[in-house]
Amino acid sequence: MSEIVWLSGVDDLTIPTGEAPVVWHLRLDRPETERLAGGATLFAADLQDLASKPEAGMRVLRRRLAKILLARLSGLHPDEIIIGRSALGAPQVLHPEGWHISLAGRFPHCLIGLSRTPIGVDIEPLDAEPPPEDSFTPTEWLALQGATDKTLITRWTAKEAHAKCLGIASRIDASEMETVAFGDGVRVVSREGETHVCVRVVSETVRAVAKLCLRSDFAYTGQVAPTLSDQAHSSN
Repeated sequence: MSEIVWLSGVDDLTIPTGEAPVVWHLRLDRPETERLAGGATLFAADLQDLASKPEAGMRVLRRRLAKILLARLSGLHPDEIIIGRSALGAPQVLHPEGWHISLAGRFPHCLIGLSRTPIGVDIEPLDAEPPPEDSFTPTEWLALQGATDKTLITRWTAKEAHAKCLGIASRIDASEMETVAFGDGVRVVSREGETHVCVRVVSETVRAVAKLCLRSDFAYTGQVAPTLSDQAHSSN
């Protein structure tokens, strides 16, 4: 994965150069975050889109902040930014063209990812309830016996980021994705594709960023678990 530009807080809006993905962490319970978000207007289409969503208030604030960040990166005014949804309900940048977006939030934390290529982000607190056994494939669960809650939450967060990167978060189950530790991150595979997920543990949260793997080392056979596990062993 190309280097990620990690930003944190309202004062960390350094404009990066190059094509690296940008991932911005904010706390939504801070007054300065709300003040910054006030620099972007939500229009009728935004409000209609968000009104029926869970935690609509958090989503409104998050969309304003996403417009602020994309405006900084693109050189446009925040009110020129248009964010809609794909046919599967994933957030989508409609203007300017050529940008991909992913959003995640577990109040008070918010993560916004922007990239020129597909990107998926997710964030979970370390004290979250660990995912149950049926969130994993049989091979995964066998390999994760004795794993810490932190490891289980990390794998779950990687799966969420993977699904968002592929734009299929609304229609894929966690058990349809398999993870394996890979280099300094996690590799995730599903029938729809493969991603490399960079994971950071910061301020009692797990933060995951997924990008597509352009070349797959294996062909999907419908039995993901043995394929990944075999490759993991052969690389040791």
